[in-house]
Amino acid sequence: MTVKSIYGLLVIVTVAWLLIIGESYFFIVVVRPLGPPLHVADLPSTVLKVLFTAGLGVLWVGVMFAMDSLHTRFTKTPTSSS
Repeated sequence: MTVKSIYGLLVIVTVAWLLIIGESYFFIVVVRPLGPPLHVADLPSTVLKVLFTAGLGVLWVGVMFAMDSLHTRFTKTPTSSS
């Protein structure tokens, strides 16, 4: 493993932890307090909670796939065509 690969993996792990912390904060501060009286676009708060939680999960997975593709692109060893 090269130093470049190790730094790339450290960046991926750091971004993953930042996403986990950010997602947890958003879930605890915004999604969880949504009570029954709140209706946005005629959707009950329980549906909004599920949609917000699913959206956060999709965002997290999307960022992880993007980070993985960037890591793969920048640490790929060039090969000759012969």
